[in-house]
Amino acid sequence: MKTKLLLLFIYISTMSYGQSKSDSISIIRFTPISQKINNVNGLAIGLGLDEAYESLGNQNIKKPKIINGLNLEINPLAIVWICFYKPDRFPGNETSIVNGVNISFGGFLKNTSHNGINFSVYNNGRKMNGISFTFFGTYVESLNGFYFSCFGNSAKVGRGISISGLNEINDFKGFQVGLVNDSDKLEGVQFGLINKSKTGKNIQIGLWNKNEKRQLPIINWNFKTKKL
Repeated sequence: MKTKLLLLFIYISTMSYGQSKSDSISIIRFTPISQKINNVNGLAIGLGLDEAYESLGNQNIKKPKIINGLNLEINPLAIVWICFYKPDRFPGNETSIVNGVNISFGGFLKNTSHNGINFSVYNNGRKMNGISFTFFGTYVESLNGFYFSCFGNSAKVGRGISISGLNEINDFKGFQVGLVNDSDKLEGVQFGLINKSKTGKNIQIGLWNKNEKRQLPIINWNFKTKKL
């Protein structure tokens, strides 16, 4: 029994701290992650997973790094993002994928996709699937699930429930709750002070509602749609 435990300990230690080129899987890693590591199955903790941090080590990212488990980030660039960052100014390839729980003082900067649960000051990335609670907002290309923020949720495509001060999702199916809800195409329900949609089958409930058919206070609807 003691021999088996010793062998298990040696195995885990090797997986976690080995530095050879063949060391592609790890259990615990500090971020930014070494170029030698492709997968972390357990815990990733540190500055962050984004390309901004990876470039500090002059690393060339050839394929996304995958985190399965818990990702903890300090992300000191959060204050910079809040003041100056605009996601669509920084297009790029997906550099990391998190499957599990993300807890961050800041948030993802641009090229991370996340499947799971998020708690952060903000969240920005490629694809976000799951549940997210942010203080400032979520700004992604695609979101699916439940998203809550105090100030804003923005995406090109969204499916699920979005609750925020401003919901600005181009193509959305589901339920939006906010002070202002604005979608180019909406299939679902908007509930807020001001609701706007250019096309789509939907119901709007709020102080002022505008869709492709009409503008009305209190309640508006559209059950026939046209293509954009």
